[in-house]
Amino acid sequence: MKILLPFQDPYNRPLTYPIVSGGTEMFMKSIKENFDTVVYQFPYEQITWKKQSDKKEIAENIVHLAEAYKVDVIVSNFAQAVFNNQHLIKSNIPIMFVEHCIYPMAAPIYRWNQGIDRGHSMFFVSKWQERKYKEMAERTNQRVLPISGYINPSYCKVKPKMVEQEYDCGTIGRCDNGKAPFKLKSMTKGRDIKSLVITSKTQVESDIKYYERNKNWDDVVWDRPYKEVMENISKCKTYFSTWTSETWGITAMEALSCGIPIILNSDKNGDHASEIIPADKSHYVKIPKDDKDALVKAIKSFENVDRKEIQEMTWEKHNRKKWKSNFANAIDKTIEKFKKTP
Repeated sequence: MKILLPFQDPYNRPLTYPIVSGGTEMFMKSIKENFDTVVYQFPYEQITWKKQSDKKEIAENIVHLAEAYKVDVIVSNFAQAVFNNQHLIKSNIPIMFVEHCIYPMAAPIYRWNQGIDRGHSMFFVSKWQERKYKEMAERTNQRVLPISGYINPSYCKVKPKMVEQEYDCGTIGRCDNGKAPFKLKSMTKGRDIKSLVITSKTQVESDIKYYERNKNWDDVVWDRPYKEVMENISKCKTYFSTWTSETWGITAMEALSCGIPIILNSDKNGDHASEIIPADKSHYVKIPKDDKDALVKAIKSFENVDRKEIQEMTWEKHNRKKWKSNFANAIDKTIEKFKKTP
């Protein structure tokens, strides 16, 4: 099968760039590495264009490219109108919408529903995420999205050797207010905890203040390629998922794949989407949202764990073969649904 992948990156990096900008970009990189894929990239700033004619032009380019390369499916990974507007959903090629985040506006629900009515398919990454969109749809008097299934955003890729652990806890996250990777530093400040933050410098204006507040912490790794990120996180005894609105948690899976147990910062309801990732309940602990004492207690609770067992069980659950089969089945389902739609 052949796939067209419309792509934009917040830093305008190509999909082949060694530094990964985020989870959605990692997912798209996995598609390119495992399937016959045509990538259509355009500058990030173009998605904020206000003129409908500009959005129409991009949508038409996507459809024309899909037709020229005779692809079987278009995989659309973003909620912005450029990726799901009327001009795109009129495509005669099936579209597989995959949403990775919780987009804070209701308009995409309306557009996705229109796409579904035309025979295209919608996939989420977790039931936790689906529940959030269900609540948003009901709150805005829209039809709850009839999704076609769930997609795991990633799989185990790098298996670092077991090394001597230098840090009590580590985390990975883009340097922005939402993901807030430096919660690990602020929540353990003054405690007997040695922590590591692996992050990337933001280029988004709204997050500059967050960067300025946090740029001077010790033990921070900035802007490193994926391989080095994995080598660094493997030096940690535990991993802290700081973002309460995480929809799946690729970095949590990556930590587990190194044999590192994870600590999840729960949302206000005491839930966290990444609970579905560990291969066993003993591999993770949830803490109440932003509870400093609970975090320190959780870090210290994992003093004696079988790291090799965590690593092997994670690789068994999240291996490349299973991921590829799951994604291929979703594409087949998308194509079949489109064929059956009048």
